[in-house]
Amino acid sequence: METIIPPTERSSAQASSRIGEATSLARAVYERLKLDILSTELPPRTKLGVDFVCDRYGFGTSPVREALTLLVGEGFVTRIDGRGFSVAGVSVEEFIELTETRCWLEEIALRKSMANGGIDWEERIVLEFHRFSRLSRPAPGTRLSQNVEWVKRHKAFHDALIAACGSRWLLGYCHQLREQTYRYRRISSAERAGGALNEHERLMKVVLERDPEVAVPLLMEHYRSRNEITLARFRRFEAGQTGQRRRGKRRAPAP
Repeated sequence: METIIPPTERSSAQASSRIGEATSLARAVYERLKLDILSTELPPRTKLGVDFVCDRYGFGTSPVREALTLLVGEGFVTRIDGRGFSVAGVSVEEFIELTETRCWLEEIALRKSMANGGIDWEERIVLEFHRFSRLSRPAPGTRLSQNVEWVKRHKAFHDALIAACGSRWLLGYCHQLREQTYRYRRISSAERAGGALNEHERLMKVVLERDPEVAVPLLMEHYRSRNEITLARFRRFEAGQTGQRRRGKRRAPAP
């Protein structure tokens, strides 16, 4: 017997399908645009006109506007009234603020995880370290964006350390801050393997021993030592950019 769907239910189902499709398209634009920002294919302060983004990725204006709005909320894109969108700028002051805030939040997340984590949390840490340890460390000078699997496994290991903190909000902020600091590393050409394997192995061991007074300082030192390298290189990058802008102004023809 044929089932007859009432018109109201049919139109509701069609509307839900259209909403789902629109959300999926916006997510696709968001992912591709964010990747280009993080990899610095789109450098800081690049203008992101809606038409430009539509042409670059082959999507319509509605999903593009939605994706840009999402990235504004995450701090990767800025919107200036009357001037449209652009890739967020960078500065030494912001990098210092980002790295300090990241350390504060990940200290809380690690302490909570060590207090609350069960056997499944411990197993996840061991598993992610094992997967990470099986990969060859990128050669000196290799950009991490050229070694996607290494980046993925390195991130998964650090995610596992704080996974049992009990707060999806805290995990979300930690993830966002990590992505922002990675963008600075790429901008300043300071991408490199995030510490020797034995350093990560020691992190794993002390975290599993659940002694926060040993584990927390070790994780903070792990981050801060790399951030100091990034900051030094970023200062040189920023000085070079400032010099280029000044030379460009001097060469500009008189009106």
